[in-house]
Amino acid sequence: MLVFKVLGGLLALYVLLSLTTGTVYARSGLRGRTYRRDEDAPDYWTAIVGYAVLTLALLFWF
Repeated sequence: MLVFKVLGGLLALYVLLSLTTGTVYARSGLRGRTYRRDEDAPDYWTAIVGYAVLTLALLFWF
């Protein structure tokens, strides 16, 4: 479906933006948090990988 391709494209842009700025916002439970590459490296990369996998699923699976 086209809507999943559009969402995947937008999420891919967010991943690229997060990689260039070094900050990513990720939800955890009811709240979300901003992770910085220089302060919370493992959590930052976990969020980036999670969003990248979701991007690939939206673009190629659906």
